[in-house]
Amino acid sequence: MRSVSLIHQSTKIAGFALFLALIPVAHAATPEEIAAQIESLSSDSYLRRENATNALLKAGPAAIEPLVKVLKRGDLETTQRAIGILQSIAMARPILEGDSDHPKLARPDSEQPDAWESLLTLSTMGGSRGERATMAIEEITHVRRSQTVQTLSMQGALIGVKEFVYGATTNLQRVVEINEAYQGDDSLLELLRWVDRVEFARIEGPAIRQDVLKGVTQMPDLKTLSLLYGDINMETMKVIGDLESIDHLEFRYVPLNEELLDAIATLPIRISLTLNGTDLSSDQVDALRQTLPGLNIEFKRGGFLGVRCNDSFNECIIQSVVDDSGAEVAGLQRDDVIIRANGEPVKKFADLQAVINTRDPGQTIRIGYRRLNVEYETDAKLGKLTEPN
Repeated sequence: MRSVSLIHQSTKIAGFALFLALIPVAHAATPEEIAAQIESLSSDSYLRRENATNALLKAGPAAIEPLVKVLKRGDLETTQRAIGILQSIAMARPILEGDSDHPKLARPDSEQPDAWESLLTLSTMGGSRGERATMAIEEITHVRRSQTVQTLSMQGALIGVKEFVYGATTNLQRVVEINEAYQGDDSLLELLRWVDRVEFARIEGPAIRQDVLKGVTQMPDLKTLSLLYGDINMETMKVIGDLESIDHLEFRYVPLNEELLDAIATLPIRISLTLNGTDLSSDQVDALRQTLPGLNIEFKRGGFLGVRCNDSFNECIIQSVVDDSGAEVAGLQRDDVIIRANGEPVKKFADLQAVINTRDPGQTIRIGYRRLNVEYETDAKLGKLTEPN
């Protein structure tokens, strides 16, 4: 399925960028000069207020702390102008450096005040200060989100709407996906802190590495994380452990050993853990269940038949067959009713899954099915669960 980009083509953003481009480069201003300009923000003269605003914009980061102080006592006009200046200073700080083909994350000067952090603090306050600071944060986030999506997409990351497979379910979701197609600097993925309202992330193959996880785990609304078809080490696992919480975590065809399993037992997983094709034994998973009794742990050996079924009328009716899967090779078709799997009766899809989940990729199972009121049997070689295209 073709993914749908989240990039917003906004004339508002273009206009805002042009406005920022017209702001003069910050120059050194004395504390006395800055204080005088801040006092002029509440002048009765519109021209003096405008001149003071422009002068404070030129002062840049040096004006941040005095502006925050005046907000504690400023009137509505001063509050509006001070917040607007802080917003413009925050937006003027670059998030990228280097050439456009090989950008890197720009690191802020830790010695300078940060307008963004100041706005975050102000947003927690009541009254007009908090309201206007919140509005400024939303506008900055909107612009930064678009910059991030465009930048990371050009480097091979996927940020958009795509089918997301978790456990036994497949749904269209807003997804961040990082795989071998990503060619950017790993530090750029820290920009994902600007990508809100995306709850699902998928990291695949060689992209399962420490610095990639550091970026992906900064997504503010991340709830479901899938790691697929690769290897993981303890350093990378510790990055997941640094999260405050994660609702759902999946390891699919990611080999796990006893040390990694012990680390998983300490992760802040809230709802479910899926272990699919991880080379763990059922005894190891049972021990993990005893350690984490409140967690829903789904364990699969990794075999995949390749059918989606409907449980209507207490029957396991095939809705669709995955192309090139073991089911298709075995001759199964849409509307066939599966009635047995390796001799076990099948009344619903969960019965079929229970049999398949105990088998490894490459193993063969015997499927009994009914087509047009005639019963048949066939052998199907199980494969691996792959992501929809």
